[in-house]
Amino acid sequence: MTNVWDAAFGGGERGADTPVSVVGAGRIGGEIVSELEGAERIMTFVMLLATFNMAIAIFNLVPLLPLDGGHAAGAIWEGIKRGYARVARRPAPRPVDVAKGLPIAYGMAFVLIGMAVLLIYADIVNPIRLFG
Repeated sequence: MTNVWDAAFGGGERGADTPVSVVGAGRIGGEIVSELEGAERIMTFVMLLATFNMAIAIFNLVPLLPLDGGHAAGAIWEGIKRGYARVARRPAPRPVDVAKGLPIAYGMAFVLIGMAVLLIYADIVNPIRLFG
């Protein structure tokens, strides 16, 4: 992210391996598809769209609370606690209170929104150019 910051505000060169936002991904996809012709153009567009959707789905599974993976982690922890109580012949434990993790969720949401704003700004001001 420091390279993106330097490219956006310091006039540095933006490398092709730096992260991009939705704006940058759309621009890069359009640049790639515009170089192709016919059926290859349509197939490449569909593959880029599928890859983008898969990346979002996998990122959403990161076990942090504002994402779906955080809720899944809470459910898995509750299942482990209930399984241990069943094996140890103890009474069923109380449900996991995922709401106790809200300060972490707010912090992560703040970081993710900040990163998104920086990446969108960098993709508008100093976009990654693949061809020329």
